Amino acid sequence: MINAIKKHAIFGVVFTVAKALVYFTPLLLADVLTTSDYGILEYALAGLGVIVNTLINIGVPGAYPYFIIREKKDNLKTGFSLHPLVLLLPFVINQFAFLYLSLDVNFYLAFNISYIIANQIFYSTQLKSHEKASYAVVLDSGIYIILFLFFIGFKTGALVPSITVINRFVLAYALFYVFMGIIRFIKSEKQNIIDHYKTILRFSVHLLISTFLIFLITTSGRILVEFFFGFDEVGIYAFYFRLAAIVVMIHQIINIAYFKKIYTFSPVILDQYFYKFFLIISVLSITIYFISPFIVGEFSNFFKDTFETYKGVYFLLSAQMIMWIASALNSNIIDRENSAKINNVFFLILICVVGVLLYIFKGEFLFTQLIYIHFMSIYIACMIQYYTLSKKCIYFKKSAITLTIIFLLESGYYFLCF
Repeated sequence: MINAIKKHAIFGVVFTVAKALVYFTPLLLADVLTTSDYGILEYALAGLGVIVNTLINIGVPGAYPYFIIREKKDNLKTGFSLHPLVLLLPFVINQFAFLYLSLDVNFYLAFNISYIIANQIFYSTQLKSHEKASYAVVLDSGIYIILFLFFIGFKTGALVPSITVINRFVLAYALFYVFMGIIRFIKSEKQNIIDHYKTILRFSVHLLISTFLIFLITTSGRILVEFFFGFDEVGIYAFYFRLAAIVVMIHQIINIAYFKKIYTFSPVILDQYFYKFFLIISVLSITIYFISPFIVGEFSNFFKDTFETYKGVYFLLSAQMIMWIASALNSNIIDRENSAKINNVFFLILICVVGVLLYIFKGEFLFTQLIYIHFMSIYIACMIQYYTLSKKCIYFKKSAITLTIIFLLESGYYFLCF
């Protein structure tokens, strides 16, 4: 009992410190960098970098809990040790393109960050699968710890606030994963490693497509804003996204602490937990939206200068967080039930329809209207996930109904008040 309390206490402290850095570091940088530079950083950090990570990771992180926890095929662990070397290939190509082919520094930064995120997800998924939650939290927060060190360097006068300096910090951290991957491979068991990796890839390719599509739907906000408006608007979007994302911390506690249980509990039990969780998160998210002007304005000049103009953006992003969390939880269930292949078809149709409509009406919608379309797209993606699961007689009725009610209420408020 005492050991359990100690373990949870340690996790609580580690999680609080690590996620505080994840949450506050980008907000601090918003007051340090120009709006355009901040937009470029966020575009790389949580836009293009996240989406590219899903491609280069080939779905392998999601295959680990499926094979090791659900299927209990421990012999395949050797195959996973080859993956860090596979991740090295796009990283090396990026360095070559930057040094010899004049790759734009913005893309160079995004691709380096994608390599880092790919490694963080790969290793942290393994740690979560073996219930080493505290280590997983620190690893997941790695890139933000590096950015916080940059912020400290600026505050002490040792560094100037620029994308060039941030690029150097990011590259140094990426090289840490290069050396770690090589060392771990050298120390790993090599017997049947290629055959085991091929077995993993035959399963993970469906996760690759599924993960890429869901990330394209849920995290493409910055990319869409940059394409239709510009990096200044990306900076605005990213700041209020980060501000709204405080409720995602609660989801991350659940996902890390109960990761193994998500792969073992029955859908009936999970449905009960999920719909109640969605209600709590939605109330909390909207409450934070209404009280934040009285708190955040005291600490952030960026907030004070932009809130009145962009409070509609902030509201929509606060509403979007519930859908974002729902899609992430649903993705775990889709993976565990090996339903990614069916789900991918519907996701692809959704992306094509929304993409074509946005392109046709380019220049005819406002900044906030683009964000509402994105919000609606994520809600539809959640409904697609529930429909896919229902094809296997797996039902999340209460969760689906709860999300629909939340979506309608928040949409109504947006159209009435903004």
